[in-house]
Amino acid sequence: MKKIPKIGLDIDNCIANFDLGYLKRFGKFPEKDWCITRNVNNILIKEKAFWLGLPVLRRPNFVPTLYCSVRVNPHQWTKTYLKRNNLPNARLYQIKGGWGSSKYDVLKNKVDLFIDDSIGNFEDLNSKGLLCFLITSNSNKDYQTDLRINTLNIEEIMELYMKYYNK
Repeated sequence: MKKIPKIGLDIDNCIANFDLGYLKRFGKFPEKDWCITRNVNNILIKEKAFWLGLPVLRRPNFVPTLYCSVRVNPHQWTKTYLKRNNLPNARLYQIKGGWGSSKYDVLKNKVDLFIDDSIGNFEDLNSKGLLCFLITSNSNKDYQTDLRINTLNIEEIMELYMKYYNK
C-alpha cells in the first residue's frame, strides 16, 4: 500500500451519529434546516449530556492527522467524547460558527485529504483545491460524485485516493 496521506475527519454524521442523537432528543426532524440550527444554538449548546452521549456511527481503522468540526459546544466536551469512545487520538480543531462555516482556512497545509458528510463542505474544499471525500449519510445519499466513500476503512479510502491521483 502506498504511504497513507494526512487525513482529516469531520465528526458529526461522519463519526458521531448526530442525526440519531437529535431524533432521540427532539423526537423528529423539523421541516426546515434552520430549525435544527436554532435548536442547536439555543438548546443543545447547553446540553453536555447530548454531545457526550451521541452514538458512534463509524470508527476509523487508522489514526487521522486531525479532526475538524463546526460545533457550538465547548471544545473540551468534544475532546471528552472522542476519548470516552476510544477514538484515535488526534488534534481537534473545532470551529465556532454556524452551519456553512468553511473549514478551509483551518485545514489548508495540514491535511492531504478531508472526509466530511456535508455537501457544502465537500464542494467548498474541493473548489479550493483541498481534496475532500464525501462519506455517505442520509442527507447526501442522492448527491452524485465519484469522490464518495461509505466507511472509514483505510483500504477503501486509499483505493479511491489512488484512483483519484492515477487519472
